[in-house]
Amino acid sequence: MTVVATLITQNFTAHATDSLLTRLSDSGDREAVEWELTKIVPVRAWRGAMAYWGLSLIEGRWSTLEWLRNQTQEAATCTSPEDFAKTIADRLNSELERLGLSRPLDGGIGIHFTAYERVHDLWIPELFLVTNFDDPLNTTLRSSGVGHSRETYKTFAQTRPEVRDGEPDRRLEVARQLSSGGWLHYNNGDPLLFNQAAASINGMLLETNRRGVLVGLNNQAVMRSLVRLPLEVVSTIQRDFFVSGRRVVGGRIHDLLITPAGEYSSSSGDAT
Repeated sequence: MTVVATLITQNFTAHATDSLLTRLSDSGDREAVEWELTKIVPVRAWRGAMAYWGLSLIEGRWSTLEWLRNQTQEAATCTSPEDFAKTIADRLNSELERLGLSRPLDGGIGIHFTAYERVHDLWIPELFLVTNFDDPLNTTLRSSGVGHSRETYKTFAQTRPEVRDGEPDRRLEVARQLSSGGWLHYNNGDPLLFNQAAASINGMLLETNRRGVLVGLNNQAVMRSLVRLPLEVVSTIQRDFFVSGRRVVGGRIHDLLITPAGEYSSSSGDAT
């Protein structure tokens, strides 16, 4: 497991993930097998990126990171970001069937795919959620397999995702909400810990803003720091307070930020 976070504002989309990969030992403990590798993949064809949680590595058989990197080579052949999201979902279903995992939940996977779409001369961000998990705690899988959904409009409107969420009027409503100072924060992997850290950080930022000392959130370094910070808190909590063999979040924290113009920046080297 891992934690992924995505932050969307009028000026940026930003991703952050940890690096820890673990395997289940015969005793039932989690053994670390990786502490450094990224879980973020740029998708330059659509001014976006993918960050994943869940299934990461089956030694000798499967690497989610390498598989996603291979998919980006064909991203430009898709007709739209949503077409690419659907393609990823369909291909993941085929790959999971091919892998034939004995424990279906071992094939649980989720992806945050952000992209910018051109609507009425505006570049409007979207988050496509690609997953087969059926609940936020990642304890069950969907019977329908991996699917995809748009997340930005339904978050502002507080509704369920609909096919219409990709229509121009709803995309323009997302742009209006973001331009009026709204912002969107998504996370998956360990919401029970992450949400508490994020809520506390947001509360401190609101108080900082009330005091008139908050730096501008149109600064790329500030936004990368903001998307990373809750992950750093969760990682520290698990490092310092989890019993041995139970830690699933940690290692190097990676970040990647993208502008509507398709410019990439990262403090962890993920923009290259």
